[in-house]
Amino acid sequence: MLALAATVGILLALLVFPAEPGTGPGGTGDPGKASTHVIAPHPAPLRTVVAGQPVTRVAAGLHSLAYGTRSGGVYVETGSTGLRRIAVLTRQVEVLSFDSTGRWLAAADTDMQLAVADTRNPKAPVIRQRLQVASRYYSALPPRMLAIDTSGSHVAVQTDLIGVYSLRDHRPPRWLDFSNPCDSPDDLAFVKGDLISATQGCVNVWNSATLRLYRRAYPPTTGRARIGHGRILYGTFSHVFLLNYRATDPLPHPPVPGPENPEPARGRVIADKTISTRRSPVQPLADDGRIAAAAQDFRLTFWDTASRRILGHTPLPVPPSCAEDKKLATAQFYSSLSPDDKTLTVTAVCGPARTGLAPEEEQRRTTYHHWEIAYPNP
Repeated sequence: MLALAATVGILLALLVFPAEPGTGPGGTGDPGKASTHVIAPHPAPLRTVVAGQPVTRVAAGLHSLAYGTRSGGVYVETGSTGLRRIAVLTRQVEVLSFDSTGRWLAAADTDMQLAVADTRNPKAPVIRQRLQVASRYYSALPPRMLAIDTSGSHVAVQTDLIGVYSLRDHRPPRWLDFSNPCDSPDDLAFVKGDLISATQGCVNVWNSATLRLYRRAYPPTTGRARIGHGRILYGTFSHVFLLNYRATDPLPHPPVPGPENPEPARGRVIADKTISTRRSPVQPLADDGRIAAAAQDFRLTFWDTASRRILGHTPLPVPPSCAEDKKLATAQFYSSLSPDDKTLTVTAVCGPARTGLAPEEEQRRTTYHHWEIAYPNP
């Protein structure tokens, strides 16, 4: 539990719920083997306003939280130092991410401005850089995904393509070779010497030192993707499953066209039935190597991935207006798992039910809801 929780006046608690039928060790609907109790973490509301501005993104660091606001402010909060501003961007913070150690924090706004701060050294200058697009036809496209390496010297940003920026020499970005781009990424991360892009249709893996594409994996079906510990968590309309992208053979070099890789190893299906009463997409949120978390219809579900046992469900207390229009996807989820795998942050961005609004009016009607959740242990 973060000491930070006390600063927002909320204590994280574990709630015990009766098990639902079909959520026992088999995970496939055998009421006779269902557990008597499951444990689900209770979501604690986080700040929705900082310095008078709505918080648009949050990220979990190591015993800290980061906030990005609509006006471009970037803040870090810890239990010992409280809330402090570390950077100011031009416009709304669109992407916010810690590196895998929790030291480096990168943020980018809708005006294509990037800022990187060393959170362990408050006196160190903030590194700033202007982001680019690969094609001028996408000049108005804001950054959609962002990842920073453990040295704080390289940032990967998804706009129309993925560009890797060297913060030491401020050279133009190195645009990554896709050969087969599949779809735009659902997740982007530096993981142990690799830069990984997980999409609905494939997983691309580059060597983070050479930026050479050397591995690709295709899931058996399309779905939303989340990068975990050496594997990808996919969510579809009815289930979530794990994909071991490291089980594929390296690509030949230079690459050759065609289906280069054999089918990757697919992990055990975590849930082979819908996890809510309404058939809707399952949004994968986090995978710490033992437990996977996903959201569907404003409810979180946690699984023990080894046994497929559902550990519990917990609702996200969004206002009724966020989900009142069942025909439209009025909410998008963003999540962040702390480097020590102890804290999950979840953001629900609730857009207006009406379509065709002017950008300023759409932004005014968009609301943001943020929670901190103690990640459960099996």
